[in-house]
Amino acid sequence: MKFYIAGKITGDPDYKQKFNKVEEALARLGHSVMNPSSLGNYPEFTWQDYMFICKAMLMKCNAILFLPDWAESKGATEEHEQALLNHLAVYYDISDVPPAY
Repeated sequence: MKFYIAGKITGDPDYKQKFNKVEEALARLGHSVMNPSSLGNYPEFTWQDYMFICKAMLMKCNAILFLPDWAESKGATEEHEQALLNHLAVYYDISDVPPAY
């Protein structure tokens, strides 16, 4: 499956490490991953700009994994709504994700 990772980024100084750890776990299970933490952090891009890009990334996937802190994030909450509206496979715990092979 093609996975998108959703969770709190804004205000979390360790978000890259958290997202990268989950990306590695999904890849070990044989999945392809869109990781929004891989985007650079540039002041010229607004939060809305990043959300536009992230929602486009999400729509190229057929599954989404929510990190435990996702409900604390305005962006991840919007991604949750989009995932449900578009009938993506939704996971809230990496242990529930089946291997790709």
